[in-house]
Amino acid sequence: MRTVLLSTVLLLFGASSAVAQISSQLVTGGLSFPVAVVQDPTQANVQFVVEQGGKIRVVRNGALEPSDFLDISPLVSSGGERGLLGLAFAPDYATSRRFFVNYTREPDGHTVISRYLRSAGDPRRADPATRFDLRWPDGNTFIFQPFANHNGGDLQFGSDGYLYIPLGDGGGGNDPDHRAQNPGELLGKMLRINVAVPDADFEGYDVPADNPFAGLFGVRHEIWAFGLRNPFRVTVDAISRGGNGAIVIADVGQNAWEEVNYEPFGARGRNYGWRNREGAHDNVTTLPPAYLPLTDPLVEYSHAVGNVITGGVVYRGTGLGVGLWGRYFYADFGSRHIWSVGVNVNPVTREAVSGVVIDHTGSLGGADVVGHVSSFGLGANCEVFFLSYVAGELRQIVNLSSGAPAGCPTSPDPYLSAGGGVFVAGAWFTRDHPMAAGAGLAGVPPTGGSTSCFTPQPVSTWLCIGGGWIPPDHPLAGAPPPGPPPPPPPPPPPPPAGGCTTVQPVSTWVCIGGGWVPPDHPLAGLPPGPPPPPPPPPPPLPTGGCTTIQPVSTWLCIGGGWVPPDHPLARGG
Repeated sequence: MRTVLLSTVLLLFGASSAVAQISSQLVTGGLSFPVAVVQDPTQANVQFVVEQGGKIRVVRNGALEPSDFLDISPLVSSGGERGLLGLAFAPDYATSRRFFVNYTREPDGHTVISRYLRSAGDPRRADPATRFDLRWPDGNTFIFQPFANHNGGDLQFGSDGYLYIPLGDGGGGNDPDHRAQNPGELLGKMLRINVAVPDADFEGYDVPADNPFAGLFGVRHEIWAFGLRNPFRVTVDAISRGGNGAIVIADVGQNAWEEVNYEPFGARGRNYGWRNREGAHDNVTTLPPAYLPLTDPLVEYSHAVGNVITGGVVYRGTGLGVGLWGRYFYADFGSRHIWSVGVNVNPVTREAVSGVVIDHTGSLGGADVVGHVSSFGLGANCEVFFLSYVAGELRQIVNLSSGAPAGCPTSPDPYLSAGGGVFVAGAWFTRDHPMAAGAGLAGVPPTGGSTSCFTPQPVSTWLCIGGGWIPPDHPLAGAPPPGPPPPPPPPPPPPPAGGCTTVQPVSTWVCIGGGWVPPDHPLAGLPPGPPPPPPPPPPPLPTGGCTTIQPVSTWLCIGGGWVPPDHPLARGG
């Protein structure tokens, strides 16, 4: 995939004049080192803000409530890159009440992924007594972190219903133990697991059967992708929000390059290259990568522009104008800038190349207002929130010249300039998108599944199994069990006459003297059957003292030896 050098683009596109003028608006302050903002899937007027120290705060109708959704501060080792770092609500949260958090635990800083339930009586309170820590293949309820940095920390449910967990390489400069390329390590990878399991499940998750390394010896089956350094923030361009299901990963660089990686929906088993590469550039190559090819970033920029990338959301709302629809918004924590980049998807390969990068910092109030951006989020109407970490603020990107956003999925059709799109399952898609297969499907509910899937059916033939969509040829799709094994092959035919004990190699070959010969072989003229009788015994020795057989019938025995008839001795005899 083609990458964009952001520093070059900035020289050409220093303002956002090509699209509607936008600005930022304060939603609330009073936050303590916020690191994630997540929309409540059951209440459009409620967002949850994750604070690094261990609290999840409630913002309702734009006001910060005094009571927390959850406070696990005593469990959390916080400071630097450690803390309570991620929050995700299960696709069936409205009924299951399940949500998941990602934090580094006190006192050792190891990563814990915990499942909780929302309170049965209060939708803005969690029940801390329901905590369950996922158990990993080594039997521990934590993932070992060898250093204090590069923990990743995000959690995202994909449009397939599975939980994606981006993990950093474990820390230290340049991944000293090459963990991101080690198939036996969870660190430096994107994990993908199925958490739609019973409460009593011992591990709290299953490995999806279509994970790229499921069942392979020597590879952790939870791994979805290799080669990440510190993917602090990841976003899913959710099909339910009018997106295409892609995963976009903002991966913090080492000393030279920041990068954004783009993964089409279902593109499993990619290797993003760290530590062999930083961005699209060779880095430490003393040990080879786990496998090839290495996937190039969608966007990269040098440390002349910024030094800590923060992702990031794909915009699917209406309030900012159609010119920003489908663009990826991201920031740099160090330089205090916010940009967006066009994401141009090839409808055949589903791969993306970057479009123009626009610097929105000035229109959003400048670096002092933008601040140190730690995270982005999408509201219930698909409009963009971002968090200013040091200032403790939740802000929203707005277009003051437009009316109230219409909500998400987007409407009207954002693909008019490309010939028009198709509206399927509450979202707009290009006409060549799998969701748009058969324009007559617009407005028709999915078939062949059940109501347990809370995301739109990605392809009309896919089935809803265990809360997620799978193709009809998937092992879980209810394919009939395999029939009885085929009968064993018949025994070889008995050896033919002639003494051959091996199978005839070619039907025309002949058995001669216990072996097969082709029909043009000198021996093949003999009829098959038992071996010929032995030759007759030699005739008795003639008189005259000769003790050897007569070599020629006309020779004579003279003085104990055979001589021809014209020999002088023969005439004298």
